[in-house]
Amino acid sequence: MSLVNRYSLDMSSLAEIESAVSQLPRPEQAELLRFVAAMLRESAGDETDYLLSSPANREHLLRAAEDISAGRNLVEPDQTMFR
Repeated sequence: MSLVNRYSLDMSSLAEIESAVSQLPRPEQAELLRFVAAMLRESAGDETDYLLSSPANREHLLRAAEDISAGRNLVEPDQTMFR
């Protein structure tokens, strides 16, 4: 039985998750980390594919990426409130 099926991953807070993971044997901690990393990679790919699926949106996003690389059309928010 896989780790995902054995343990409920619907805990509500990071502290609860951290506590639950720390109680797992080391091999299962590593398995859980590999699972989470794979889910994050898959999720990121799905979102990118979706955002690039529309020709107009794709053109807009690629143009914006070019602008960032070239230092054009950048907006810098006022940073004083973060000091």
